[in-house]
Amino acid sequence: MTCIIGMYYNSEKGAVLIADSRTMTGGDYSHGQKIFEVESSTGIVFSSSGLSGIAEKLLPNVRAARSRARQVLPSEIVNVFEDEMAELYNRYKMTRPYRFGSDYTLLTAFIGFTDGDAPQLHCLYENGYAEIIREFHAIGHGARHAMNILRTLYAPSISKDRAIEIGVHALVEVAKIDAMVDDSPQIAILEKKAQTSGLEIMNRRPDGTFDFECADIKKIIDKIAGIEEKRTRAFHLLLDGSKDVKKKFDKALQEYSDGAGKPKKTADRAQPRPAAGN
Repeated sequence: MTCIIGMYYNSEKGAVLIADSRTMTGGDYSHGQKIFEVESSTGIVFSSSGLSGIAEKLLPNVRAARSRARQVLPSEIVNVFEDEMAELYNRYKMTRPYRFGSDYTLLTAFIGFTDGDAPQLHCLYENGYAEIIREFHAIGHGARHAMNILRTLYAPSISKDRAIEIGVHALVEVAKIDAMVDDSPQIAILEKKAQTSGLEIMNRRPDGTFDFECADIKKIIDKIAGIEEKRTRAFHLLLDGSKDVKKKFDKALQEYSDGAGKPKKTADRAQPRPAAGN
């Protein structure tokens, strides 16, 4: 199940996690929360693919271990997650009676927090090993499709809004071709802010409850849907349109700057090179 996307924006000054909401329990599909703050006001976010029961065991174990060790720095959370996940892995896959085969993945997860002025995203694997993420990554059943989309659209200097739009676009497109993924995003934003934990979960209501139909996220989905419709029409226009229309379209593309604020390079803008001297 699942597709979860993590990426940095604004030259790694911020980061976003975007997850779908599809879960399965006992063979039945449903909506479920997939983005969690590890502890209130810590600014540490967790989101996982795999068995929901493993995640439900892992989070309380992490909270209890962190409390016992009195580890208060956000950066220390990675070691805690590694140790607790390794314990679960050993119990369910390495100790008799073996509960799962070697080809079955218990859990893959993102851990996010702000360390100093910069956010960090880590990917946690089922054997208890975690590694830091660079630029962007995706996990879950729809990860391969999502990564292909992200590779064509991502740039390190994109803005927060553009990162969210790209992530939502990737999730919606994956949901169209992957029955294991839905198009109901959950979004967490990590960015250092004065007097706050640096974590914003867009689906979280002021009373702490979780909103699967967040109005701000719905606006982004509607915007993406409109762009997709126009993109299809533009494709046919370039195939079938008149020469005059195609020239106007090409000119608009030449004058366009992408999400990173970089003008597209075109042949008519290139300056001729000076002739080499003898």
